[in-house]
This record gives sequence, structure tokens and C-alpha cells, in this order.
Amino acid sequence: MKKISKEALSDLVYDQIVRMILNTDLEPGQKINRKELAHILGVSMTPVNEALSRLTQEGILDQKENRDLYLHVFTDEDLIELFAVRAGLEGSALRICLERLEDEQWEEVLSLFDDFTLPFTEDQYQSYRKSDQEFHASILRLSGNRIIQDFIRNFEFIIRCYQKGLIRPPEETLQEHRQIIAAIRRKDSAEAQNLLMNHHWMTRDRLKSLI
Repeated sequence: MKKISKEALSDLVYDQIVRMILNTDLEPGQKINRKELAHILGVSMTPVNEALSRLTQEGILDQKENRDLYLHVFTDEDLIELFAVRAGLEGSALRICLERLEDEQWEEVLSLFDDFTLPFTEDQYQSYRKSDQEFHASILRLSGNRIIQDFIRNFEFIIRCYQKGLIRPPEETLQEHRQIIAAIRRKDSAEAQNLLMNHHWMTRDRLKSLI
């Protein structure tokens, strides 16, 4: 069996910790237990410390004077600024996707919301939250734009956006997602981009109303 390189193991542990944050296994403000993470992930302390150091540099973790780490708490003001950027960035990524992809190349992404029916049970809500994350992250990834990819990787865009979960309920956003997908299937890139950007601007406006 081929041995996993040190760098690959560190990246794998990093991805697993990111997934734990997105799944709210690690919650905003929570102290990070390094040894417990190493035990849960079945690895030594070295790749855990490397992954945590990377997340600290990216602003996802806060390090106190005693070297304890805590999951950073993003404020509503932070998210208002973030969603303004997200609207433009993801709208551009969607236009690029429509230029370079055929439907069959991202059919799985375009079908993410097909089976949802309101109202949701708690399990369905959690499934919808994951589909929401996957849909938007896929648009950014599938654009293939190197600058967008660097921004996502260096800024941990998705973690920041989803720290508070879904800002608006599925009762509002499910139909918006389906309208975006319908425009994509029609190859109406301008309409798809406009719908996606409005989708994020409405979330930004909701955050502003909470302050």
C-alpha cells in the first residue's frame, strides 16, 4: 500500500476539520481540543497542528495568549460585507460555468433541489442545508477560474458564509434555487447571474435588518 505523504495527510486532516465546522460539529466560539481532534480523526498531533495553524492564518480560528484556539465568531456585520462580495464573485463564476459546461457535466449539481418538498422535517432541513452548500460551492469550483479558486482557498469563503447556518429559511430560498437552475437550463446566462446575485443580496438585506 502506498504511504500517504506528510503533505497529503495534512491536507486530508484540514479538509476533515473544515467538514466538521460546516456540519457544526465544531461551533462558533468553541475551544479547539487538539488531542480530541487527533483521536477523532485517527492521526497524530502533527497533521492536526499543521491544519489548525493553517486555519488560524486564514482567520477561521483565534489564538489566545495561552495558545488555546477557538473557532472564530463572525458577526452579522462581517457577513453583510461577505455576502456583498459573494454576490459578485459567485455571479461571475456562474457566467463562466455557463460558457464552459454542458448540462451533463454538472447535472448532479443542477438536480440537487429536485426532491425537496415543503414543509421540511428536521432531517430534511439538514439535508437541504448541505445541498445549499454543495450547490454554491460547486458553482465556484466548476468555474475553473484560478483567481476565484485562490480566493476561496485562501479566504475559506464557504466556512465564513455558513457559520450561522442558513440565514433565510427554505420556504424563501428553495424556489429561488429552482429559478436559478431553470435559467441555467435555458442557457440564459444573464438571467441566471441576475437571479443568483439577487439571491445573495436578499440574504445580505436580511442580515442588515437584524442589526
